[in-house]
Amino acid sequence: MSATDLSKMGTAKVVLSKSECGHTVIEKCPVGEVEYSFYQYAATELNQAGIATPKLLSADATLRKLRMEYIPHKVEQFDVVNDDVIVMLGRLHCSPANSEWRYHTHLWSQLALEKSLILLALPDKSAQQLRLFKKCSDILFGDQNLVSGDSNAGNWGRRENGDLVLFDWERFGKGSPAIDLAPLLKGMGTKQTFIDIAERYCQLSFHHNFKELAREIAIAKAWIVTEVILLLNERQKAAFPLYLNWYKEHLPDWLDDAVKML
Repeated sequence: MSATDLSKMGTAKVVLSKSECGHTVIEKCPVGEVEYSFYQYAATELNQAGIATPKLLSADATLRKLRMEYIPHKVEQFDVVNDDVIVMLGRLHCSPANSEWRYHTHLWSQLALEKSLILLALPDKSAQQLRLFKKCSDILFGDQNLVSGDSNAGNWGRRENGDLVLFDWERFGKGSPAIDLAPLLKGMGTKQTFIDIAERYCQLSFHHNFKELAREIAIAKAWIVTEVILLLNERQKAAFPLYLNWYKEHLPDWLDDAVKML
């Protein structure tokens, strides 16, 4: 059996392997309670609503191991802002939450922010601007919309027949649609890209206030900085210094511009 580890930021090991029948499959272990529960319960209902996720082939509750359909074709960063992606996310956000499902709790605590600021070592002005984003962030977490919580390009794929699929559901939760729209934009994004994607989302999903959504996307982009930096540091990922240096270089100018949206 050949195996390739595909894990990125998560704690679970993700392995590409061959089944007994010779088919390529994905094995993920150990998955957290949220993702294990998602594939056991939520995935079937969401697939019926047009939110495509990998087919679950088997699950081992003791090992917290999932064996799933392999989605062979990547979706590149420039394709992840296509209408079919936005439409599928819109379907997810409009789907009713089930009180029996398990959810990741999305939040931006003051402690998390301050920990990330220590690691980022930003200029004082930039640190204060990031704190302003934090003060406005409650709007992201009060909504009861279902969200993937991790909709970046690396978590999308296409089947051989071209069908779009969203995988990696360890951050499945509730919140503003902006939580899922922000990762679709390359880098930190700009005011205009926030407005553009918010307008398209509102046209495709019947969400009403694109200006408010654009503002929420900017706030989500700022929040994601804290999330990424702390996760990479805590999990001792090799990519940590790359992200840290990129943020140090690009955040001050971005904050100067984006803070005007608050």
